[in-house]
This record gives sequence, structure tokens and C-alpha cells, in this order.
Amino acid sequence: MQPSVRALYRWSGSALVDGTERDWSLILKAWVREPKTDLPSVWDYWKREFLAYTSGMLDELPGIVAPLLLGAADQGEVAYLWLEDVPEAVARWDTDRYALAARHLGRFNGSYLADRPVPSAPFLTRTYLRAWTSWIPWLDAVRSGATWSDPIVATAIPSPPIERLERLRAKAALLFDRLEALPQTLSHLDAWRANLIGARSANGEDRTVAIDWSFVGMAPAGQDVAILVGGSHIWLDAEPEQLSTMSARAFAAYVDGLHEVGWRGDERDVRFAYAASAALYMAPPLTFWLARIADPARREWLERKCRRDAREVVQGWAVLLDYMLGLADESYAIADHLATGH
Repeated sequence: MQPSVRALYRWSGSALVDGTERDWSLILKAWVREPKTDLPSVWDYWKREFLAYTSGMLDELPGIVAPLLLGAADQGEVAYLWLEDVPEAVARWDTDRYALAARHLGRFNGSYLADRPVPSAPFLTRTYLRAWTSWIPWLDAVRSGATWSDPIVATAIPSPPIERLERLRAKAALLFDRLEALPQTLSHLDAWRANLIGARSANGEDRTVAIDWSFVGMAPAGQDVAILVGGSHIWLDAEPEQLSTMSARAFAAYVDGLHEVGWRGDERDVRFAYAASAALYMAPPLTFWLARIADPARREWLERKCRRDAREVVQGWAVLLDYMLGLADESYAIADHLATGH
């Protein structure tokens, strides 16, 4: 098997074990080396997840769980991982389950800020969010009248927040500097709903299993939960009308998780990281997709992805964009407060 760039397979079958037929399954992930992503320092380094698993750093994580590594092969130009296939206990999460995942993420991030040694692997990302935001040419979409003129978009967003988006873009460098100056902890950095599995252990305990560790690296406390809330809403895995409630509950549960493992930092830093990270993480893809909703092929793909009509998707995005810009405003205020010491 030779994947083109990257590939994901699920293998299953049955086997006779001590005279009893038992079902089995596993996940096979494969990557082909790409010259443009062949530096460990780049945000989309092609081999990062393979190295994270084979280094052993994901074997026994605090708070969250990674699927078990069953096998690995490095053939130079191609790398393979065989991983545990973890079943989902609940197909659609409610707000309670998102809050529990946030608590687990808090324990995960907080442990490395309390007393757990932080891995020093060279393949860890260091400025993931800055690179992610720079990758999408979102300012052009903000300023283009075509972004806001499609009837679906114009109905959902009759007053485009162009000035607020441009303000966020203008302040982005300052926000990134402040985020990167905060204490850094090991972070998943792609922990939205599609990459989280709500599973149960053998003794019935609810666990949050995190898959896809391609962006694992260092970030301030608050960034993982920002990605959980924002990322889970852009594809409508979570309901738009629950955004405000979910955000409040997830953040509170996350802070509880930090405290449960011995973290004793300043909650204002975590709130700033949450607010700034959520706004910066969501504004680029939202404006990118709003600018492309008029494309029939893109719209068809989007409706399949979200399992909803395009109008419903854009209405959800309108709620998400407004909320994220509100968090941006909050982050400016906290940054000013911390800068002046008042």
C-alpha cells in the first residue's frame, strides 16, 4: 500500500481465540514525506504524529487518553502507525459531555503546569495558532463585497462586521505575542469534536480519547478548550443555540480541571488565552467559507459535511462569528488590564 500523501484505514475481522470467535478492529494511518512540510518546526510537519506516538510521550497521559499504539514502521519516505480502534459511547454529545471533555483537557494541560515534566521533543509545535491564522488569506475575504453579498450570507449577516474583523486582524500580532509569553504547556491543539471520542473504561468510567495528534505542541492554558468550543461549532457538531451556555460551562469545567491537578496560576491569564485563541482560531476559516458559499460545489460539500441545509449552516456561523468577535473584544480588555496592572 502506498498512500498519495496521507491515508486512514480501518481494518476489522474475526479470529478464533481459545476456541471462541472474537471480532477485532484496528486503525492504520500512513503518511508520505512532503518536502514542503519536512521541517519539524512547521505547523503541519508531516511526521509529527508518528514521532509523538513512537517517542512514548502519548503512552500515559494525564486527564485524556490517546489510542494505544499497536505497531509502527518508518520506511523513510513513508511512515505507518497501527492504532487501537476506540468505539464512541455516545454518538452526539450534549453540553454536559462537552463540559466533561473540557475538564479532562484542563487536567491534561494543568498537569504539565503543575509538576509533570514537559516533553522537550524538537517536533513539538511552538507557535501553532500564529501559523494557522497566517495560512488562510482571510483579510481579503473580509474586505470583499462578494463575501457578504450572497443572499444566504446577507440574510444571516445583514450588517457585516468588517470593522470588528479588521480590528482583530490589526491586533493579531500583539495577541500572539501575549499568548506566547504566557506559561506554555503540552497541548493537543486540534481537540474539537471530530478528534475526540467519548469512551468508557472497563470499570465504566467516562474517558475522553483524543485522536489526530498532528499538531501536538506547546501553548498556554486555555487554548485547547478554545479550540474545543470553536472547532466543534464550525461544522455544527454542537448546536449554535447552545454556544453561549457551552462556552461558559466548558471554560468553568476546564478551570476546575486545572485546579484538580494542582495548578495555581492566574485565572485571568487562562481567560485571556481562551478568548484570544477562540477568536483568532475561528475568524479566518469563517470568513474563508463565507466567501465561498456561492460556489455550488463548495456549498454541496458543506451541506454533506454539516448534514444540514446551507442556510442553516450560515445561520449557525453568524451566531459563531458574533460570539467569537465578542471574545475578541474581551481579550483586548483583559490584555489592557494586565498591561496597566489595574
